[in-house]
Amino acid sequence: MPAFPAESMPLTGVEGDYVAPAARDTYFQNEPNLIAPFDFDYEKIIGFNTQLRWVQFAFVPPFWVTSLCCYPCFLQQNVEWDIRSQHVALTIDGIRYVKEKRKSCCGLSFCDQGRESKTVPYDKITDCDVQEQPAGAACCCCIPNVLSKVHIDTASSGVGEGGKLRHELELHGLVDAHAFKHSVWAMKRRVAPSGAQVPMTGNLPLAPAPGQMEMHTALLTEIRDELRLLNQKMEK
Repeated sequence: MPAFPAESMPLTGVEGDYVAPAARDTYFQNEPNLIAPFDFDYEKIIGFNTQLRWVQFAFVPPFWVTSLCCYPCFLQQNVEWDIRSQHVALTIDGIRYVKEKRKSCCGLSFCDQGRESKTVPYDKITDCDVQEQPAGAACCCCIPNVLSKVHIDTASSGVGEGGKLRHELELHGLVDAHAFKHSVWAMKRRVAPSGAQVPMTGNLPLAPAPGQMEMHTALLTEIRDELRLLNQKMEK
């Protein structure tokens, strides 16, 4: 799948919010509650991870054992199978992330990895931030770290085993990571419970009026239809 630079994609606005670029990924096109899909830069992610795997193979002796199974012959193919299986979108319910069933190892059916999916509700999100192309190298000072990272945290995030910081969801290599971040906060503002504090709205509490959730659903459905229409026009 070719990569599309973020600056070539028109942005759509809803009530003045920075909502979403027009995405090329059609994986969620039949999702009934879809708001907006977001593209991964598959080519950039595959290039980075392939280099990283080769460096790990060359400098970590335990990886040499995999040569007995011809793993190096399938290294790049494994990276592609894994990376191209992932998709992400915003729905009425929350952030939806899916990794489709995919091949692995030598590509035979008994090595297939199963489908994985996760939805993070907006009202559970405590933080959503972008780590944009950090300085330094990813491995052995020879591979530039060119991938942006989006970290989504909830109350269950924190320090995990071994003292490593654990996020609810991590997305590496989105075409427009900042558009995704702004869109998540825009959606969170619309569904935040009474008394919630959303960073982009300061410290003003949100007090929903009676029937407001029904209004939210109708508004989000309208947004979804407008984005679908825009994507159809972009494809023509």
